[in-house]
Amino acid sequence: MHRSMCRVQSGPFVYYTCRRLPVRHAFTTKYGGVSTGHCESLNLGFSRGDEEASVRENYRRLAEALGVDEKRFTLTRQIHETEVSVVGEEQVGMGLHRPMAWRSDAIVTALPDTPLCGFYADCVVTLLYDPATHTAGVAHAGWRGMAGGILPKTVEVMVARLGARRESLIAVLGPSIRQECFETDADVPEAMERLLGVAVRPYIREKGAKFHVDLQGIGVKLLRDAGLAPENVIDSGLCTMCHSDEFWSHRATRGVRGVQGGVICL
Repeated sequence: MHRSMCRVQSGPFVYYTCRRLPVRHAFTTKYGGVSTGHCESLNLGFSRGDEEASVRENYRRLAEALGVDEKRFTLTRQIHETEVSVVGEEQVGMGLHRPMAWRSDAIVTALPDTPLCGFYADCVVTLLYDPATHTAGVAHAGWRGMAGGILPKTVEVMVARLGARRESLIAVLGPSIRQECFETDADVPEAMERLLGVAVRPYIREKGAKFHVDLQGIGVKLLRDAGLAPENVIDSGLCTMCHSDEFWSHRATRGVRGVQGGVICL
């Protein structure tokens, strides 16, 4: 785990934070909610077979623990693409209290008291914050989104639409499946090389007939190439599959699981 990451426990509620982010934020774990069965206990996904009332109560508890307004939670809709949306007042609450109007794996905002939430259960969720302009974002990336450049695209939208400054922007890559556990067939590294070129090769290791992809290493490189200072790009170092006692891992559970959230709120 990166030295700036902290494990926080308050009663049954467990989450991780990063000391580099001076705003309310969290990478949630399984713990702290009311869901039961394969979604026990802090499931934040409405499409996992959980009771809707339980999921809504989980959001209420999460909001209470973080000191944010549950009615202003605004969610991503994750389809493994690279759309980035700006959250204005008319979009606040989408995905939780009003219908979703976007198909965006990344959302960004300059609005205060507006918690943004992206979801993970092996994929990389990255929280972004610029202290110079007080703007924030959350981006979800599986291998397709990472290869498509969703992280630098999120940076570009924050710069162009919100005035964020690359030199002060901070990005934290959350708990996610790491290279040793992320085993794929050849189609994944081949697809990533088609999109990113030979620069991706150092992050792909061949093991027999299989390949192991370093999604976090690729994400760090892409963010630095987008103009972020090396010291402002933090990889949490936490593997969801290695720590499947605390995190849901899609691979470890073969898809029978709940979902965690990466949350940031100005």
